[in-house]
Amino acid sequence: MALVEVCGVSYHMNTKLKSKWDKLKDGTLAKVDEDRVYITDGREGCGKSLFTIQQAAYIDPTVIEGNLDRICFTPEAVLKAIRETKSTKEHTKVIIFDEAFRGMSSKSALSTVNKQLVQAMMEMRQQNLVLFIVSPSFFLLEMYAAVLRSEALFHIKKDRKSKKRVFQAFNYKKKAAIYQIGIKRGWSYPKSTNHRGNFYNKYPGGDEFEKKYRKKKFDSLKEMDVIKKNEENKKIAKFREYYHKLVYLVLKELNLSVRKTSKLLKEYDINLSPSTVGIIFKEIKPIMEGTAKEGGDKIEVITPVKSVNGV
Repeated sequence: MALVEVCGVSYHMNTKLKSKWDKLKDGTLAKVDEDRVYITDGREGCGKSLFTIQQAAYIDPTVIEGNLDRICFTPEAVLKAIRETKSTKEHTKVIIFDEAFRGMSSKSALSTVNKQLVQAMMEMRQQNLVLFIVSPSFFLLEMYAAVLRSEALFHIKKDRKSKKRVFQAFNYKKKAAIYQIGIKRGWSYPKSTNHRGNFYNKYPGGDEFEKKYRKKKFDSLKEMDVIKKNEENKKIAKFREYYHKLVYLVLKELNLSVRKTSKLLKEYDINLSPSTVGIIFKEIKPIMEGTAKEGGDKIEVITPVKSVNGV
């Protein structure tokens, strides 16, 4: 273990990693016109963000200074940071995408983030940057980022016996094999590596940085939760509108009373009382008739005659 100092705070770093980062810092990437992408993954609470910050801050101490504009929690923030940041021949700049897939529960949401990540990685080529992507799982990334674009994978976990934080580093070739095998076998890490080690619970920049980082993380994730909830509410409202329009069309097109409409809907396991049908009809009527007056397309409802006989 090597002892390094960043922004007045000393902490231990794996000797091999320090040697690797020494070859990237101080403007090396700009001199050779290259960039680097690294992935850090691991279960919640294992210390993957802490590990990443320790590595990133050693390469580029300015990443933990100021308003932490280059420690990002959304794809939009990453793109903004990339467009506004460029390494020089004296200073290599780093960007961290922390909690990259936090709260991503649907396939469409994962796909959206992955597409934005691809755009970010394409744009950063011209900026000679180092990008760390922190994710709950390496396998949430699409192939471009996971296999083709990233240089290495750092898998973080806690040792079962000692409870110490441990990292495992997989190079480009092993990382690709892990992705291909792991996707088929259920997110396993079948390849072994001799490049592993411990890291300790100490933030570069000390207590002041840690406090500022945790506040930004909390505020960002809280904002993401609000945005997600608003989007879900919009979807619910849209489906409710479609549902009400269908009730209107059943009543209007078949020329039924609210009571007969209620009875017909119950045959299809749609339990709405006559009073509820009346309220829906009254609320949606201005929208439906307003659309018709503006020349909107009329929705034609075709119902088999047998389905309404005797109603």
